[in-house]
Amino acid sequence: MPDAPHPAPTAVRSRPRPDARLLVGLALVVASIAAVVGIVTAADEGEDVLAAPRLLTAGQLLTIDDLEVRRVALGVDGHGYLRPDDVPDAGVVVTRTVGQGELVPIAAVGDVRGPSETTIVVSLSTAIGATVRAGDSLDLWSAPALDAGRFGAPVVIAPGTLLVRTITPEGIVAATEAVRVELLVPRRDVARILHAMANGDALSAVPASLAIGG
Repeated sequence: MPDAPHPAPTAVRSRPRPDARLLVGLALVVASIAAVVGIVTAADEGEDVLAAPRLLTAGQLLTIDDLEVRRVALGVDGHGYLRPDDVPDAGVVVTRTVGQGELVPIAAVGDVRGPSETTIVVSLSTAIGATVRAGDSLDLWSAPALDAGRFGAPVVIAPGTLLVRTITPEGIVAATEAVRVELLVPRRDVARILHAMANGDALSAVPASLAIGG
C-alpha cells in the first residue's frame, strides 16, 4: 500500500507587536494625568491669605469685606501674612502702607483699639484680690510720694482699666518684688500713669465691680 500523504505543517502565527506610537500616546496620557494631579495637590496644600484690592494707607479701618482672599502656597517661611481668621468682626487698622495687589502682612495692621487704647505694665504697692482675673475692670489709684517716705491722699488716675495679665515674679527676688500687672488703658491716661511711676507714687489697682460669687 502506498504511504498516506502527510498533512501539510500548520503555519505558526506570530503575536502582533504593540505599536510604538500607541505606547508613546499612553505614556503622554499618563504623564498629563500625573501633572494635573500634582497641580491639584499643590493647590490643596495652599493657604487662604488676604490681599489688598487697592492701595491701603495708615489709619484706614478694614473689615474682611474690604480685602481679597487668595489661596497661595507660602511655604515654611511664609506665615507672616494676614489670614481671614485673623480679622475680628470689628476689623483692623492699617499701620503702614500696603500696595494694591500685595498680600497683607500681619505686621501692617493693628487692633482697632490702638488709636485710643494701649497697654502698660505697672508695679503695684498692694496685691490685687484673689478673685480678680484677666479681663476684669480695675481703677488705678495713685498715692503721691512726699518727703521722708510719706505719701499723700490717693486719687484715681486711670478709671476703668482692663487687666490683661498678672506678671508673676520669679527667681530669688520673687519674695520682695512688687506686684506687676499689665493693663489696657485709654491713651489719655498714659501721661498721668507715667508721671506717677516716675515720681515713685504708690499705685494700687482696685476692682471697678465685684465678681459674681466673689
